[in-house]
Amino acid sequence: MKKFKLLSFLLIISMFVTLLAVPAAAVPEPSVSAQAAVVMDADTGDVMYQLNADQRFSPAEMTMVMTALMTGDAIQERSVALSDQVTASEEIYYNVTDNSVTMDPAMKPGETLSVEDLLYALFLQSSTEACNALAEHVSGSVNTFVAGMNRRAQELGCTNTHFVNANGRPAEDQYTTAMDMAIIARQMVGNAQILSISGAAEHTVEATEQTDERRMTNRNEMVTPSSDLYFDRAYGIKNGYDDGYGRCMVAAAEWNEMNVIVVVIGCPEVGDQFRAARSLFDWVFANFSYRPILSTTQVLDTVDVELGNPKTVGVRAENGKSLILPNDQELGNVRYEIQYIHEQEGRKLEAPINAGELLGTVEVFLDGESFGTSRLVAAGTVEISRLEYMRTQLGVMFQTPAIRQIVTILIVLLAIYLLLMIFYFVQRFRHLHSLRVAKKDRAIAQAQQEAQWIDDPDDVDDDYDGPAGYIDRPEEDEDDYDDGPAPRGAHSADEDYFDSYFKG
Repeated sequence: MKKFKLLSFLLIISMFVTLLAVPAAAVPEPSVSAQAAVVMDADTGDVMYQLNADQRFSPAEMTMVMTALMTGDAIQERSVALSDQVTASEEIYYNVTDNSVTMDPAMKPGETLSVEDLLYALFLQSSTEACNALAEHVSGSVNTFVAGMNRRAQELGCTNTHFVNANGRPAEDQYTTAMDMAIIARQMVGNAQILSISGAAEHTVEATEQTDERRMTNRNEMVTPSSDLYFDRAYGIKNGYDDGYGRCMVAAAEWNEMNVIVVVIGCPEVGDQFRAARSLFDWVFANFSYRPILSTTQVLDTVDVELGNPKTVGVRAENGKSLILPNDQELGNVRYEIQYIHEQEGRKLEAPINAGELLGTVEVFLDGESFGTSRLVAAGTVEISRLEYMRTQLGVMFQTPAIRQIVTILIVLLAIYLLLMIFYFVQRFRHLHSLRVAKKDRAIAQAQQEAQWIDDPDDVDDDYDGPAGYIDRPEEDEDDYDDGPAPRGAHSADEDYFDSYFKG
């Protein structure tokens, strides 16, 4: 009975603990009053949220984002400048109707404004005639410009977008999607000059010969401080309206290192586009954070350096990589794939190397998915080792065919010289030995002659001039004789002659 009571008690405790345990909360779905929406990381293009992202809609004034992008491309290519003066032709009213939005007052044919002023009119006042004037200036005609808009959309990977005009006026066969508009906006965000114009709260166009000064206020209330819908983290881009589906918005905002693009299409009431965009920004900033997966201070690898002092150098990424991830998501498995320039070229890395010098590339993967590539640079400086350099240069020099032939000849000459020296010393030894033998023979003969004279005094040798009373000595030991100094005289002269003959 006690066992059952204990078991019941443990079950109750287990259930109580289970009820107290709070599971990790998943990111909640946002609530948005729009028919389609996309939330995109402006840096990587990753999508955090989408609603009917590929449903087609008329682009309305969102078309002007592509018009501005095309103008920005021309500025970057230096075929157009912000300071260029554009004189309006009669064509600036192409597809502009009485209910079209224009500057206040509208630009007149023959009037001249700068490219910069026209861009301000495009973003702040949705000026349809300003779009046409820019199209003519960039491409020569509106039709040519529109054809370029479609090519640019295809280059960016927009599969559900087609433009018929440059200013967004309703037209058959003109459509886009929330996803494609986010892609186009992300590209435009990369142009700092155009982006700053899109986020301006107001702008003044100086008076011309035809028109007085124009004061413009941005109709994007998210970047207008005087509006109740102002959002201090937003910095652009463009809002619009279509009679069929309602209001739309392409917006960009930054907070806590997160750079985010929001597109909303089909908002029913006035101001809903701004409220819907703000709601999505609040959602992403509250539930996501910027997480580094590649740091510029992290040494990723160490490479051997030929002739280096030190002999290795660390490598790091030139540019870091970070992702916007849900706050409750683990970072996962990060992997780096490195490619070195010297290995691709089939050579070794050699000193000297300067800190920051390009050495290759690194591609970063998270859970098997690639998240971009960065240049790989040296983390430090490596000087050249003089000793290693000299040793290597000598090794290279001796690998040269001409040097190897010269060394071979010198070795042969040295061998010949050594052989000649051996021959010389052998001959010299033989000659000296013969001289010593001859000396011994003469000494013996002379001793015998002197001994004979002492034994027989009557036998007079007229040729002997030796001292009287010469006494015969015992014969000297040959070894002692050989070791004694050679007497100078005729025999020494023979030795000197031999040496001079062989020594030249």
